[in-house]
Amino acid sequence: RFMGATFLAAVTLLCQRHPDLQVVIPAATAQRHRELTELLSGYPALHPSVTLLNGQAREAMVASDAVLLTSGTAALEAMLCHRAMVVAYKMAPATHWLAQRLVKTAWISLPNLIAQESVVPELIQHAASPEAIAQQVGELLEEASTRQALEERFAAMHAALQRNASQRAAQAVAALAAGQPLEAVTDGH
Repeated sequence: RFMGATFLAAVTLLCQRHPDLQVVIPAATAQRHRELTELLSGYPALHPSVTLLNGQAREAMVASDAVLLTSGTAALEAMLCHRAMVVAYKMAPATHWLAQRLVKTAWISLPNLIAQESVVPELIQHAASPEAIAQQVGELLEEASTRQALEERFAAMHAALQRNASQRAAQAVAALAAGQPLEAVTDGH
């Protein structure tokens, strides 16, 4: 349900590799802030490196070199902020089993779904280990050229989304209602 412990374990590994790393964690709600504060109490070595915010997700993304997040609208927001990211997500085994049978797409993150290709790393279920997450985020932190290429790609995707957005949204809804794949809409941009 909550990726906090996995993410903090990954941050621990990242801080070992990058001692000057500063991590900003925006908490969407007061309840999530309390949960994160409690969780962070189990990671005293991270206290100098981690700043916990009340909200301010967009500001945190804009100020970051790389963003680690779960799938969802946060990935779209990071894309619209033109920020390199790693998407990691775990769900209950039964939910994952069902999703694999019902959802017929190769990706779960909105940037990859929009691009119809793998643009950002997606670490799902067992692949979302602290070690794998730290490896992917570490590569983004260490490779300025990779970050820049992603930022440029996201800027182009953002511009494409802005062109005829209402018409394309209506076409996407119509295609989904008719049981057609989204490629039928996105290929015609």
